[in-house]
Amino acid sequence: MIIDMHVHPFCKEASWGDLNKIVDAMWGLDSIKRKFMRPMLEHLATKTSIDDYITLMDKFTIDKAVIVSFNLTTAYGICLVTNDDVANLVARHPNRFIGFGCVDVPAPDAMDQLDHAITSLGLKGIKLVPPCQKFDISDKKYDPLWKKMVDLDVPLWTHGGHQVSTSGSVAKYGHPMLVDEMAMRHEDLTIIIGHMGTPWFWDTYSVVLRHPRVYVDISAHPNLYSYFPWDAYTNDNIENKVLFGSDHPLTHWNKYFPAIEALPISKGFKKRILGENAAKLLGIKK
Repeated sequence: MIIDMHVHPFCKEASWGDLNKIVDAMWGLDSIKRKFMRPMLEHLATKTSIDDYITLMDKFTIDKAVIVSFNLTTAYGICLVTNDDVANLVARHPNRFIGFGCVDVPAPDAMDQLDHAITSLGLKGIKLVPPCQKFDISDKKYDPLWKKMVDLDVPLWTHGGHQVSTSGSVAKYGHPMLVDEMAMRHEDLTIIIGHMGTPWFWDTYSVVLRHPRVYVDISAHPNLYSYFPWDAYTNDNIENKVLFGSDHPLTHWNKYFPAIEALPISKGFKKRILGENAAKLLGIKK
């Protein structure tokens, strides 16, 4: 079984605002990335169906994917795929998609957003991007949110590492040591550090090693797999805490499987990464 822990369902069935506003906010007015991303988002918003995702998943033998919202309302005035969108897309393909909502943490109604995503929409987890949402996840003022997630028994996926695809993002808010502080106060919260904590690979390893309910996914940067300390995870018996993720379509699925196949790790470790670990974490039976 292959389970992708991080997919953006950018498609014509999702809600899209002004694409120019989205691109201007995230990638700047004159950047090379803006020139690339504008036509890409146009194609995704008008030509790509969520059914096309299923077709690609079949091509790459991906059994299930966690699809996510991306709410940057306070920081940028935009939201790429709403929580309601995620719930609707899961309803179209309930056997293939698992929905994680996004909470605009700095917003006054963040707690209500969390409750609505899980209790009303039936989403199975929460995704956050502190560098883009511009908040410090270790700040104690947000503890009621993390306690509520524990009460709701849902995992938290949080962006790990710096953020190079969004203009004005605050890199320090992606440092895994901020998760370390928060995890010490909330030992019952399951936390997934996304994107390997790039470029803080060893700091991420330290946090994953020391906290029983903290995991890491390997999304977004298959070109940096040679820097990830695979041997350390094996030697410390925490192979069960590494999860496959892609960040598709921002990084296409075709980049990952050759990179994973080439890793100097055991076949058993690869199987655990690609699906076994996620299945256990999410309570999925084969």
